[in-house]
Amino acid sequence: MGKLSLLILSLFTSWIAGSAQPRKGDNSADIHFTVPVKIHHRGGTSQKRTNRDTGKFYYDQTILKLPQSYTKSGKPTRLIYCAHGAGGGVTSDKWFLNNYALIDTLLANGYAIFDVNGGESVENMGGPMVVKSAFNAYLYIRKHYNIEKKIFVVGLSMGGLSSTNFIYHYPEIVLAQGLFSPVLDLYNQAWLHPWLPTTRQAIANVFKFKDLSGKTWENDKAAGWNPILKNITISGKDTLKSYPVPVKIWHGVGDAIVHENFSGNFQKYILNARGSCELHELDSNNHGLSCGNPTINHELMLFLRRME
Repeated sequence: MGKLSLLILSLFTSWIAGSAQPRKGDNSADIHFTVPVKIHHRGGTSQKRTNRDTGKFYYDQTILKLPQSYTKSGKPTRLIYCAHGAGGGVTSDKWFLNNYALIDTLLANGYAIFDVNGGESVENMGGPMVVKSAFNAYLYIRKHYNIEKKIFVVGLSMGGLSSTNFIYHYPEIVLAQGLFSPVLDLYNQAWLHPWLPTTRQAIANVFKFKDLSGKTWENDKAAGWNPILKNITISGKDTLKSYPVPVKIWHGVGDAIVHENFSGNFQKYILNARGSCELHELDSNNHGLSCGNPTINHELMLFLRRME
């Protein structure tokens, strides 16, 4: 990175820091703040107007949790981006994932945790807004807290989309990824098998489809944001996928909400390219595993320790 790029990053980080407003939330350990995300609009009548910035900003809800072992100086704390599913996200004073023991396990093992809502809707679909928001939150946290530069990323259900697209955009800051019952195919898992009546409309809004009703799939608008299709190469009968970090997936084989075979394909494609991807197939039809259980939580800890 050149001197000019470093200067721009420094100024941008300072601006993010000045725009965020930390406050306590529903738990004494919760730190809530907002981060500004520049809004981009696709469309327009001429090529010159396509993909132009509007110059407007959306202030996204963010949560940070620090472990008891955190100190303002000395050894930095490792940070984890926990990307929530469609069941609930981040508000100005609440966080859906506070309801699950996974968060307690991570904190007890000395990890700091953050998440962002990723836009006005909980169903952020791993789109540009949530990816930018998560990175801006990371910049703010790094500036104001004693945090390691490289982080872990965990994606839960729909958070498979947001966590994976985050890694594609910022691989240099990620050590490894854990995925619980993840959505990894925007079209075949989310569009063709929507988990809520609002899911297709959410996709249409996130990716700025011309038809915002959610009745029509518009492949050109979603291009580049479907994780299963990123970095794909066909070699003879094999599909190869280049993936920048080690990943481990936990998925119930009978999950009817988010089908497990896509996790199997994700692993197969990465292994075909000699990448690192582990898959623990669980004998379960419970999509609730997307928020963990004692066995999965323990295995995640062992995986993260190996990746340190």
